[in-house]
Amino acid sequence: MEQKLLLEKELEPIFLGKFPDFPEEVKEFLVKYGPYLMLVAAIIGLLGLLTAFGMGSAALGLGVVAYGGTGMFWVGIVLTALVLIIYLMAFSPLRNRQIQGWRLLYYALLLNLLGSLIQLNILSLLIGGAIGFWVLFQIRNKYA
Repeated sequence: MEQKLLLEKELEPIFLGKFPDFPEEVKEFLVKYGPYLMLVAAIIGLLGLLTAFGMGSAALGLGVVAYGGTGMFWVGIVLTALVLIIYLMAFSPLRNRQIQGWRLLYYALLLNLLGSLIQLNILSLLIGGAIGFWVLFQIRNKYA
């Protein structure tokens, strides 16, 4: 029997039982083209982070001001970088339809939600979590 991931046992009945199922064509599209779209988005996101660091006070200074000079801005930057790196790590397993790729996406989503919680972005936490877990649980059976 396969070991469940953190919170997977609790979330599975919600997102597979109470949310509507995707049509098979949609699931197949997400599994076939999703890794490539995610790869492009991760590269653009990492380039954006590098650009922000390169701009120094212009970009990062605005972020510090927006968060009142607290560490929340830096926590957000670090978590975003980790999530983008996980996306890059997930590309090959997802392309090869390996369950390890799905697990990496699952952990990336949990990290994203943790960042939303730490930054008290409750709307992002609720909406992003609902949509993210719904999509993830819909495509999980496509990975071996």
